[in-house]
Amino acid sequence: MGIPYVYDGSDSTGFDCSGFTSRMYSDVLGRSIPHSTVDQYALGSPVEKNTLRFGDLVFFAIDSDAPSHVGIYVGDGLFAHASVSLGVTISLLDSNYYKKRYCGARRIIQ
Repeated sequence: MGIPYVYDGSDSTGFDCSGFTSRMYSDVLGRSIPHSTVDQYALGSPVEKNTLRFGDLVFFAIDSDAPSHVGIYVGDGLFAHASVSLGVTISLLDSNYYKKRYCGARRIIQ
């Protein structure tokens, strides 16, 4: 928590969103996933929002219709991610900002 946002960052000096998810999957789950939101969106199997489980990747279309932001679902409607303004943080999926930008989820670990 609180590690700053750094474009293309992938370590404790700074993360971007896909660098954060890639590093967490590697460090916590021992699973290598690409450092790219679009590439991560192509992994695993699609998951309906009402069936999300801890560890599912959640995706958001910030600037277009394509996924451009990713986080990790942690339960209770919350996800961990690297926010441009807050750095690594926890946010509510159903907040006004993220709810209207949500574009899907993927389950990488069955």
